[in-house]
Amino acid sequence: MSNAFPTPPSAVPKSRGWLAFFGVLSILIGLFAIAWPLAMTVAIEQVIGIVLVVSGVFAIGAVAFGEEKNHRVATVVLALIRLVTGLLLLLYIKPGVLAITAVLGAFFFAEGAVCVVSAFALRRNPAWVLILFNGLLAFVLGGMIYAHFPSSAAWAVGLLYGINSVFYGISLLGFGLAHRNP
Repeated sequence: MSNAFPTPPSAVPKSRGWLAFFGVLSILIGLFAIAWPLAMTVAIEQVIGIVLVVSGVFAIGAVAFGEEKNHRVATVVLALIRLVTGLLLLLYIKPGVLAITAVLGAFFFAEGAVCVVSAFALRRNPAWVLILFNGLLAFVLGGMIYAHFPSSAAWAVGLLYGINSVFYGISLLGFGLAHRNP
């Protein structure tokens, strides 16, 4: 039976330092989010709003100054959707937080599925159990959001993102540290 996600034997030891770095960074961000969940919830919602506005403006600019003419209408419509959605998130924080909370619940379910499948594909790595645990935890966090929605919106995004980020960082650290340089 072959691995669903084959990794060249030399690839993981070479990226060991990066895995550890991003693991520690993820843990630190997670701890901040756990300590101040409402601030992180609003920050995540606002960053998404800013990204949507900026990408909408750039897409409109690409249509205005680009030479491609085949799909200008579709590009402008999609750019306007991004621009308007971003502005709505920036101007109407509470409904934006509700929407982001619902999306985060779906994200946790998707991440859980990918982590569980990846864990079984990486059984040769001693840290596969951490990746499996991270996937199962993501399922639990997604369930917690939907069990208490919409009252969970004020704290859920920041707190649960923080918990997920800490465990993701631990799994990255475990995965990176499990491989020693030859």
